[in-house]
Amino acid sequence: MMKKCKQCKVYIADNELVCPLCQTVLETVSEPVREAMYPVIEFNPHKYNLITRLILFCSVVLGLVLIGVNAATYDGIWWSLISTGLMVYLWITMLFSIERYANPALKILVQTLAAQALCLWADWVLGYRGWAVNYAVPAIVLVANGATLVLQFINFMNWQSYILFQLEYLGFSIILGILYGVGIITRPFLAFTAIFVSILIFAGTMIFGDKKAKSEVKRRFHI
Repeated sequence: MMKKCKQCKVYIADNELVCPLCQTVLETVSEPVREAMYPVIEFNPHKYNLITRLILFCSVVLGLVLIGVNAATYDGIWWSLISTGLMVYLWITMLFSIERYANPALKILVQTLAAQALCLWADWVLGYRGWAVNYAVPAIVLVANGATLVLQFINFMNWQSYILFQLEYLGFSIILGILYGVGIITRPFLAFTAIFVSILIFAGTMIFGDKKAKSEVKRRFHI
């Protein structure tokens, strides 16, 4: 005697009352099981690739149309370049950041780099007023630091694997300090905050992580 879920089309050998997949009440079946114990999941990679290419083609067409409209109505600002940069950012997000098996911390790093590049690009297209380096880039570094710290708490058993990403955000913060030193950053509050938070998080990880944190750093840099 076995039980079957009408919704999922699977047979359950245990004494369950509801389907462990969809929570539907199971029915008892007495006939021999002649069909597959698990449903066949169909996945057509060619269909997926076709959809991806179709979306890419539409994105290229849309970008060209926007550039054409911008050129025809040009008033001193190439706003179409910003929209094109935004589409590139969305493609990076779609192709990599939502990748199922990618490291979440690596997704955050890619998003950080892409978002910083998009903000700098938009600032440059609009005539460069410095809002990207003064506000946007430091804010993105702060958010990335916070997101990585949250991942450390969530994946507490493997927290040391995020140290490398903390070092990278610390490197971003040092670059912000250099930009301030050469006069590119003129409003340093967010930049200094990002530097302070990056140093604080990394120092806290090394102090409280003790031997485990030091071993991870040595392993990463082959010391």
